[in-house]
Amino acid sequence: MKFSITLSIAAVFVYSCTIAQEVAIDTQKEELNSSMNAFIELQQKQLASHLDSIKENIDPNLEITPEDLGILRRLKSISKDVPLEFNSQVRVYIGKYASQNYRPYMNRLLGLSQHYFSIYETVFEEARIPEEIKYLSLVESSLNPHLVSTSGAVGPWQFMYATAKFYDLEMNSNIDERKDAYAASYAVARYINEAHTQFNDWLLALASYNCGRGCVQRAIQRSGFTNPSFWELAPFLPKETQNYIPKYIAMTYVLSNADYYGIEAETTELQMESKLIMVDKKIALTNVAEAIGVSLDQLKKYNPAFKQNVVVGSVEKPRRLLLPITENTNDSLLYLALNEAVLPQQSIRNEEVETKLAVQSQKKYKVKSGETLVSVSRKLGVSVQDLVAWNGLSSKSKVVGRVLVVEKPVDSRLAENVKTAAAKRKNTSVVYTVQRGDSLDRIANKFSGSSVSKLKADNGLKSDMIKPGMKLKINKG
Repeated sequence: MKFSITLSIAAVFVYSCTIAQEVAIDTQKEELNSSMNAFIELQQKQLASHLDSIKENIDPNLEITPEDLGILRRLKSISKDVPLEFNSQVRVYIGKYASQNYRPYMNRLLGLSQHYFSIYETVFEEARIPEEIKYLSLVESSLNPHLVSTSGAVGPWQFMYATAKFYDLEMNSNIDERKDAYAASYAVARYINEAHTQFNDWLLALASYNCGRGCVQRAIQRSGFTNPSFWELAPFLPKETQNYIPKYIAMTYVLSNADYYGIEAETTELQMESKLIMVDKKIALTNVAEAIGVSLDQLKKYNPAFKQNVVVGSVEKPRRLLLPITENTNDSLLYLALNEAVLPQQSIRNEEVETKLAVQSQKKYKVKSGETLVSVSRKLGVSVQDLVAWNGLSSKSKVVGRVLVVEKPVDSRLAENVKTAAAKRKNTSVVYTVQRGDSLDRIANKFSGSSVSKLKADNGLKSDMIKPGMKLKINKG
């Protein structure tokens, strides 16, 4: 009997504790929800107050709507080093870029940005300028490297000839580095850094990229301000520049909130991932394209700076080459295409060329007093790793006085691999899955030896209509 009473008491105690815990948890949830609601309400009041302040003190034309509170909150959440401020001008361009009419354009920009932004971010991090400046290129050129403005500016960053020369961009019959995303971005970073040092304001630095540093400096002198912000100085700047910064802020905002506005990245001609290599000799782009299994046109889309079908590099002035990463890359052919000087009209499938390259003699160099592996590698344009591997060296090896192999020929096995691979490439096929945004001509451009008519014939297609997910047989060669 006593045992039963004890159990009953224990059960009541446990039940009471459980109820107490549930009450405590519910109380905590209510307190948390109350705190969150209070925080959200406070944030909304602060945003509303900020908008009221803008309208009263800065921009009387600002018509405040409930949507503006959301825009201001999202703008604040993405602002980093460059101040992304809100006013009626910015609001107009946000409305334009977020509209249905602009949707195809913005979809394409978002798709292209996946290629270009990785380059910009690498360069800007190295140059120590704000990453968000990358969006300026969209305002400048819509990421079209071949765009030429009415004033003669060229490339994704729209460099004028004289400015490009001043920032060491090369322009001749073989290359226009204004179209090179890497070279042009390094030049942009130099300009923006110099402008920021001069004006101590990121928006004024960006404004000067539009109208020139001299223009901004003269506007400051006319205004009478000592250290003006862009918005204070805007009335003294050209009309185009007055709109330039609102466009930049709106573009940065809308593409940073692409999901919110229903913007989806379009599949573009630069969809494939790529890797950067340095070329220190004259090579044929036709051979490189053949080796990686893409058309020459597709390879040149990744490398728009080259005017001819050759890359003219040297040890003193190596050239950047972006290689699309494909499953069809033939390493043997690519080795020859990148390491041997071949005339454009020649083909690396020609057996005479392949055999000649495979049996050429080694190049050697006798290390002089005071030289090291590092200095030899720099002098001759070969990596330290290759020197070590080709000469059986270790980190402790002494090299002064030694005769080193400094250029390794292609061995006979590689030559045989090249011949075999070339023969196979004459008649190979792959299966390609149609992606969103693909068309038959785009797919044909991705594969060397393919065409729209061949695609239709090989796959029994009666029209050019294709759908995402379709499997297409691609016969190459």
